[in-house]
This record gives sequence, structure tokens and C-alpha cells, in this order.
Amino acid sequence: MNNSMKQFVKTVFYVLITINGINLLANESQKVKRLWPDNLFAVDFVNNEFGVIAGYGGTVLTTHDGGKNWQANYIGKNELIRKVSFVDEDNGWAVGHRGDIFHTTDGGSHWAIQHHVDNIYLRDVAFIDKNIGWVVGHEANIWKTEDGGKHWTKQVLTGFTGRDTPRLHGIYIINKNTAITVGEFGVIAHTEDGGQHWVVTPVDNKITYLSVDGNNDSIYVVGLEGTIVGLTVATEDERLAIDESVKIKNKKKEAKARAKAKRKHRKYIPPEKGLTYRPAIEYVLSKYPGNTSEHLFDITVGKDGTALAVGRSVIVKIKNNKISAIKKSDGFSLDFSWLGGVSITPDGTFWAVGIRGLVVKGNVSQMTFKQVEQLGASTNIKLISSRWDTQK
Repeated sequence: MNNSMKQFVKTVFYVLITINGINLLANESQKVKRLWPDNLFAVDFVNNEFGVIAGYGGTVLTTHDGGKNWQANYIGKNELIRKVSFVDEDNGWAVGHRGDIFHTTDGGSHWAIQHHVDNIYLRDVAFIDKNIGWVVGHEANIWKTEDGGKHWTKQVLTGFTGRDTPRLHGIYIINKNTAITVGEFGVIAHTEDGGQHWVVTPVDNKITYLSVDGNNDSIYVVGLEGTIVGLTVATEDERLAIDESVKIKNKKKEAKARAKAKRKHRKYIPPEKGLTYRPAIEYVLSKYPGNTSEHLFDITVGKDGTALAVGRSVIVKIKNNKISAIKKSDGFSLDFSWLGGVSITPDGTFWAVGIRGLVVKGNVSQMTFKQVEQLGASTNIKLISSRWDTQK
């Protein structure tokens, strides 16, 4: 690019991008340098009107009128934004693949990095108010704040006995002391004391779970191969059965370790037991017979208990223990596509985002959805590039 062209771009104050009737306003003074047809992963609506979408390249889109118009903002760093969590129209957080926790106090127009975790891919963030929040990521990273992100404390996943440290993909907060996280190797763990202890629920599978959400009555987990499970608090009898199952597994594990030591002519040294923490509750899993084997990447639960899960070529609804597919409108296909994030508004409208800037909108009660936009397919979009910038 020659100098005259660079100067032209730098002197542009606003670039109005119109795509199929949707206006995306890119503010050059705010260093919005990029609006590529990249994948989108995160979406969060706090009410019927205000919502946020984010994805590759630090792209953040916000709307204040229910999706009629979108403001395109740059988060300030060329980072894959995996998830966002807003508690109102002003205060929100985002996490990315470079280990950054971002914060905004003006509805996503400006962002600041609150915390950085070296060499860790952060996968999910959740806040229940302006103070209490959790972040999870690779290598079993769990971080909590109680002051809106001014300070973050690392927490430990206890009870996991696998060989490799699991990647944690999802976090759901029930209250300031209770939360659930899910991840690789069948990990479903919860805390009841604000994160001092994270107890792994004993499971017999090694499925990778990717997302968890719920309300006061229902908690759902989704993952690879179309996996959908519900979590319920174990009864006393179920708790006793779980304890007995754990004892049997531990005895088998000890027997194998003793046999290995004998085979290698070594003395068997039992592991240190340390202090034993027993949570007040335990969860049991109920697997739902889904109608898809496609990977499910995200799930959200509305206020009425209706859940929507999105993934590769599919949107499914879970209501009253029944699973049904949401139908696409005529002329639109999800084949060979995927959706990575979904959010339901109070009036039952849902928004989902995914591959190549795909944004779809539907209604839970009507059981249909349609394509609203796909940034990568539009011939009307004027791309804003930052490749000549030194900003990373």
C-alpha cells in the first residue's frame, strides 16, 4: 500500500458498512482496524435490545436495538475472543486464546485488559453481578474475582486423577459460592465454598464436555458427538451408590499399582491421602438420547427452563426432557457449517453465531430460525484491515 492510500485510511473518521440492511459503524478514532469475515464464537444478550457478539481478530459487535443496527468495535488486541459475559448494558468481560481477560464499562465501546495468564488459552467467563466472576481455560485453569476483576485468584481442580491435565471449556455460576465447570476427559466439577474446593464428579466416560448452563431448576451439559446430559442433585441413596463405586475403582487402581510394583521388583508406596473433603451435595448425570451425533459447542438456558444447544450443522431445543431440532427457514442451510455460541433473550428470541461471521436469529416458541448475516458472504462489506499496523 502506498503512502497516499495509508493516509486516506487514517484520515477516515467513520466508515459506515451496510450489509443487507444492517449498519455496522466502525469508528476509526477507536482503532477499529479490522472487520474480516472471520469466525464468531461468543454472543450474549442481557435483555431484548442489548447484545454483544465477538470472535476472531478482536472483533466485537454490539447492538442497542435488538439487532437492527450493530456497532463494530475493536477490543484492542488481535486475539480470538472465545466468550463474553455481560451483567448489564455497561459492564462486561471477555476472554481469549492468548490468556487475556478483558473488561468494559461502556457496553463494549472500549476495553481494557484486567488480567493476563501466560501461555494459557482461556475458554469461558461468567459473572453473576459486577463483582463475582469465574474464568476457566486450558491446563485446568480456574480463576475467580470478587471485586469486578481488580484482583484474580487462581483456584485448584481437586480430585482429578487422569494422566493429563484437562482443558476446561465451560463455567456456570449458581450463586457466589456455587459453580460448575466442565471440560476434557469427562470432567464435571463443582464448588460449594466459593472455589476453595473443586470436586470432580465421578463419571464412567471420557467425553469432552464443551459447555454448561442452567437456571434454578435445570442444568445441562453438552459436548462432542452430540452429547447432552442433565445434572441433578443426588439423593442419599444415589450418593451412597456413588461412594461405593468410587471405593471399588480405588481398590482396582491400588491393585494394579501393587502388581506393577511387584513386577518391577519395587516397593509399593501408597499415595498420601491428606485431608478428605466431602461436599454437601453430589451430582448425577442423566444422558439424553439426542437426535444428532454432531458436536455441540454451546448451550444456553432461558428463564423458563428452555435450553438451546448449537454445534456443527444443528440447533436443538431441550424442554421438559424432550429434545427437538429447530427448523431452518427456506433457502438457508447449515450443512457443512457450525455455530459456536448462542443466547436467548427474555422474549424468547435467540441469536447464534459461527463460521465465517455467520449470525442467525430465531424464536424458541416458533421453532424456526433464519440467517441474519454472514460477513464473509457479503459483497457490500468494506473490509477494514490492520495489517500495516504494528499492533499485535
